[in-house]
Amino acid sequence: MLANRMQYIVFYQGKAILEKLQTLPLDIAYISEKQGYAVVYGDKEQEQTYKKQLKDVKGFKFFGPSQLYDETLNF
Repeated sequence: MLANRMQYIVFYQGKAILEKLQTLPLDIAYISEKQGYAVVYGDKEQEQTYKKQLKDVKGFKFFGPSQLYDETLNF
């Protein structure tokens, strides 16, 4: 069975968003504290839930699909 997962980019400012990302059911692949973004993997069906939970966190700027994600790869 193939997992229906997607790579997302989260832009932020401050440290509060990093603490919230660790509590969500996301796999954090990379965090750039200097440039203020994180690369995470999560279920495609849960995208709206992730956005809703992150929008109220102080320092949150953007959550969206990564342009580097390759849909042809299956894992």
